[in-house]
Amino acid sequence: MRPVKTIPSLVRNPVARLLILMSASLPLAPAFGEDASCAQIPFADLPAVSGGTEDQVTLTAEEAEVQQDGLSRLKGAVRLIQGDRVLTASELDYDKVQQRVRVDAESVFRNNSVMVRSQASEFDIPSRTGIFERTEFLLLDRAARGSAERLHLSADGEVTMDRVSYTSCAADSDAWYLRASDIRLDRDEGAGTARNARLEFGGVPILYTPYLKFPIDDRRRTGLLYPSMGQSNRNGFEFRWPLYLNLAPNYDATLTPRFMAERGTQLITDGRYLLRSGEGKFSYEYLDEDSQTGDRRTLGSFEHLGLLGTRTEMQARYVEISDTQYFEDLGGELNDSSITHLERYAQLNYVAPAAYTLRAKIQDYQRVITTATDPFRRLPQIRFDALTRKGWRNIRLGFGGEYVNFERNAQIGSDPESGQRLDLQPYLRLQKDMNAWYLQSQLDYRYTAYRLKNVPVAIPPAAQLADSADRELPVFSLESGLRFDRLTGGGNLQTLEPKLFYLYTPFRNQDELPEFDTGDPDFDFPQLFARNRFSGDDRISDANHLAAAFTTRLINPDDGFVRLSASLGQIYRFRETRVTSIVDPAPPTAGGTDYLAALDYRFTSEWSLAGNVQLSDNGEFVRNSYALRYRDGRRRADLGYRYRDRSPLPTVEQADASAALPVYNAWSLIGRWRYSLADNQTLEGLGGVEYDTCCWAVRGAYRRYLVNTNEYSNGVYLQLELKSLTNIGTGIRELLPQD
Repeated sequence: MRPVKTIPSLVRNPVARLLILMSASLPLAPAFGEDASCAQIPFADLPAVSGGTEDQVTLTAEEAEVQQDGLSRLKGAVRLIQGDRVLTASELDYDKVQQRVRVDAESVFRNNSVMVRSQASEFDIPSRTGIFERTEFLLLDRAARGSAERLHLSADGEVTMDRVSYTSCAADSDAWYLRASDIRLDRDEGAGTARNARLEFGGVPILYTPYLKFPIDDRRRTGLLYPSMGQSNRNGFEFRWPLYLNLAPNYDATLTPRFMAERGTQLITDGRYLLRSGEGKFSYEYLDEDSQTGDRRTLGSFEHLGLLGTRTEMQARYVEISDTQYFEDLGGELNDSSITHLERYAQLNYVAPAAYTLRAKIQDYQRVITTATDPFRRLPQIRFDALTRKGWRNIRLGFGGEYVNFERNAQIGSDPESGQRLDLQPYLRLQKDMNAWYLQSQLDYRYTAYRLKNVPVAIPPAAQLADSADRELPVFSLESGLRFDRLTGGGNLQTLEPKLFYLYTPFRNQDELPEFDTGDPDFDFPQLFARNRFSGDDRISDANHLAAAFTTRLINPDDGFVRLSASLGQIYRFRETRVTSIVDPAPPTAGGTDYLAALDYRFTSEWSLAGNVQLSDNGEFVRNSYALRYRDGRRRADLGYRYRDRSPLPTVEQADASAALPVYNAWSLIGRWRYSLADNQTLEGLGGVEYDTCCWAVRGAYRRYLVNTNEYSNGVYLQLELKSLTNIGTGIRELLPQD
């Protein structure tokens, strides 16, 4: 039997785990060691300790006084080594009979992970235990420090400390401290206990607990995480305090009460699980009565991915909200005002490697935008794909087949529309790649048949759909390309990759066929080499065109740094296209299409420029976007522009500027402004300030953003970060454009 997997923990710092009860599933969970800590001593200059075996003890000194009863006093640069442990002092007393060492002066103890300076200490060499009095300690792997009145080390790794203080700040800074009257660390159990623990910031206690049990290794423990708070005009003051539940090694959960002054108290439940051959997560949000609407509001979601056998995979996703305003009012992981529907599905995939695949799927949707049209549900969808492993003269035989039963919710005053589609696609494929050039071609035969029910009556001039219809047509494509490279005068490697793609599909009148899943993809570089200008199988566009494109790159051969990448492409149609669709009622004409161009240039390791352009044959921009970026540690800046002619829909033209720039010492300003030039309207405004030192940081920001066409939402974000310990509150750099 294979062992049950365990959910990994992110906790790594034994002392910094105080007051932190870990939950790897939440964004509020602390991540230790992610930020640079304040340097305590030049740790990189300290060599690793290697003194010999555990049974061997070495004592060296400038002078020694040996007595007959076995007592000895060593003086002057005294050094004791046992295994990976080293003790240095100006003098010490050694009892040879009892194998004990006593130091009544200042001494320094060190192994590969910790250094302890004490004013008095005592060791039992056979049991490898020690007691340190009035200590200061350094964690060598975390650049953190602390102090304790008394520190006891046992051979099994158990540590007991009295009156403990801990911080990651430098020796000349006491910005924050974690203090406790006593701490006991049990490495066998992987846990520690602290009494009278409190967190101080700026000398002011901000959190206290009389008793605390916390993890000291990767084993997770049940307990409270740090709280967070915020302010918004929709919900008023908000406060969250998550409780992490370590239910088993392979599943856990988090309960988060969320108090909203303007709406009430919501309970958020998140969970994860790992099985021998699968994993998943779930979430449920519950607000019994919204103070503003008077309604019960809920969100439930579930996702699973797993294996049912060596070749069978199962995927499932289910999401449901109580009302269409949920995301807009309460937010959540799916908070996006542009979401029109929530997809729910269950899918089985069977894969015979290098032979065939079989997929079965059921799919449903929940409408989020009330004005949106419900898409057709797939109840079910079954697809089969196969391709021979080897072929004669690089020719392989393939087959693709699909059966789908489409259904839609009933419309007012009519029965629900539904239909079945069978699509069969046998093909021959030629593939040959000779490094310097390649050639690939494919010849298909497409047969598609429909059986429809409750077909709505068409309004002229639209064609009336037939209850039963089919379509037959061949599709032929041929693609070839070359690969050139050369060394430039500057020592860079320049590549040039031209390629041609020819597509021929004869015209078939498809007006009597339904459009269950037809889409009109954006015209971009992948569309230059697509074998159908529509998505879905209800419309197969006629075609007789040639696509040409080239890409050139400038690469540093020493480190692979790509300084320049540029592409240019266009389709030339030898005749006009005649197949139409609801999503594209005006088919392309003969001649050249718009030009597509893309550029990505790295001026330096900090500065880069990216651009995408769609240019019509008469020199007018149909779509273009540009982004200038700067990245250098804490310094970052973005300047973007986006334009798109969506005729007959309104034109989109937006500008986006953001920056996070240090202005004085640890102070930085953070801001973002997104503006619609077409509507003369601000889409988002963000302004904030950050004070960031090596051991702590505080951030605050105000954000105003458009949630629908005429309503803004305002929010205040505050965060206190204690380096190597935790974050309290919500960050603001996440609101800037991500790379």
